[in-house]
Formats: sequence, C-alpha cells, structure tokens
Amino acid sequence: MEPNEKLSANQPSKHFLSLHISHKGNQKAFHLKKTHTMAICVAACVFIGGSAVTLSSYCSAKNELLASQQELMEVERSNRKLEQTSDALQEEHTDYNQNIESLQEKAAELEQKINELENVKNNLNDQLDNISTNDSASAEIYNAVASCFVEAQPPTADFTPIVTTSFNKVTSLGVQLDRIDSRLNETGLSFSEVATDVTETLSAYSNIPSGLPTKGYISSSFNPQGLSSISDGRVHYGVDVATRSRILPIVATAAGTVIEVDYRDDYGNYVLIDHGNGFVTRYAHNTENFVFAGDIVKKGDVIATVGATGQATGVHCHYEVILNGVFQDPMDFQ
Repeated sequence: MEPNEKLSANQPSKHFLSLHISHKGNQKAFHLKKTHTMAICVAACVFIGGSAVTLSSYCSAKNELLASQQELMEVERSNRKLEQTSDALQEEHTDYNQNIESLQEKAAELEQKINELENVKNNLNDQLDNISTNDSASAEIYNAVASCFVEAQPPTADFTPIVTTSFNKVTSLGVQLDRIDSRLNETGLSFSEVATDVTETLSAYSNIPSGLPTKGYISSSFNPQGLSSISDGRVHYGVDVATRSRILPIVATAAGTVIEVDYRDDYGNYVLIDHGNGFVTRYAHNTENFVFAGDIVKKGDVIATVGATGQATGVHCHYEVILNGVFQDPMDFQ
C-alpha cells in the first residue's frame, strides 16, 4: 500500500452517503455529499408536493366540470319544458280564438232570434191594439187572445247570466249560450204557436169575408151585367162552387150575425149573414141549413151543406158578397 493510500484510508470520509453497486464482479461506488442529498430530498419534496397540488386541482376542475354539465342538463330540461309549455299555450290560444269566434256567431244567432220574437210580439200587440173593448163581442175576442198570451208566458230562466261567467272559461260560456239557445228555441216555438193561435183567433172573429165557403171548383163566375164573354152570359151576382157531394159542409167566410134562413124558388135553401161594416154574404141552394136567424157565427163555422135546391143545374153552393148593397166579385176576397 502506498503511503498516500494509507493516509486516505485512515482519514474520515467526507461523503454523507455512499452507495456501492456490484455488477459482474466489479464494484462501483456512488458517493453523495450532504448538500447533494439535501438537494435531492428537497427536489423530491417539491415534486411530490407539486404532484399533490396538481392532482387536487385536477380533481377540483373535474368536479366543477361535472357540476357545470349537470347545470347545463338542467337548463336544457328547463328549456324543453318551456318549449312544451309554449306549444301548449299556442294551441290553447288557437282553440281560444276559435271558441271566441264560435261564441260570437252564437251570440249573433241569439240576437237574431230575439229580434224575430220581438217583431212577432210587436205585430201581435199592434193587432191587439186594433181590437176595441167597447162592445161585448170585441171584449170576447180580446179575452180569447189575452188567454193565449197567458198560456204562452216563457218559463223562468235558470241559466247563469253571461256577465257573471269568468271570461277565461270559454267552454263554460259556450255551454251557457247553448242552454240559452235551447231555451229560446223552446220559447220561440211556443210563442210561434201562440202567435198562430192569436192570428187564427183574430181571423175567426174578422168581419171581412175571405176565401170560399166550401171545397170545389168555380163552375159559374161573377157576371152582374150578363156579358156573353163571361160564363154562359147569364146575369150572375155571385160565384158557383160546384161539388160532387151533397154532404160537404158550407162554412161562414167571416164572423157575423145570421139575419135570414129561408127558402126561395131561385135560391132554394139559403143563409144570409150580416158581418157589419156593410158586408153581407149569401149561401144558396143548400141541402140543409144548420143555423137560425139571430145566431152569432165565427169564420169557419159550419152553417149548411151543399145541395141543388131551387133553380140549380147541379150540386153547388151559390156564394154572394154584398158591400153596402152593391154586389162584389167574391174572387176579390180570396
């Protein structure tokens, strides 16, 4: 051993850490000083700390990303719900507009029906106003017509007034209008029936002749001047309504009082009725008379049956209309 080597072996080592590695019979030694070892430890601590911080930041960022994704999904779901709600509102708005238009049409129909009923009522009132209550016959007519109105009082409405119905309940409002429409239809039908009854009542008591006294055809026309161009040229102060049966009824063509029921060679069995206001009607050649002088008759009352008594060439009713003593063409009063 050299002196230097002995000196080196006896001297204390200056290395803080020595690492011996044996490889294939050879030994290698790595020596680390204290400063190097501390540097390596510090570097390792810095690396580990940095890795921990980085891993923590990564986990935090990942959690924030997941939270953001969840929020985004919630927002998308909310958007879808809003779109669905918007579509439903749009459909409801469309239905609402259609219902409003339908209700407007229904209201217009109801208004028209009400106006029609009002016109009928006004017409009936005008006819009633023309009836005088000064004499008993007119009073009887007035009472008969008034009783028709009493029977025709419309039932009390049990529907909810439109003004108290919530405007947003269109369907409910439509149901209410349908009920009103139904009630108007019922009332209108009843009112029309009563109007018909009143009209027929007024007509029955009318003192102006109208129509023919029996069913048949005109076999001889009105010809007071005996013109050859009319019928057979004979003077004829009325019309002949020919029939094929002697049992057909003859009815009064207006209300009035029977003033004559008699027999004459030319007229055969006849009935003469005074209708007032200058009107008189005659029904002749009857098989049988059913009324007597003084009887009060209404339009349509049966007064006799068709026949061929007197100077008659066939079964018929000779019908005359006289106004203030002047013969009139009965066909002018149809």
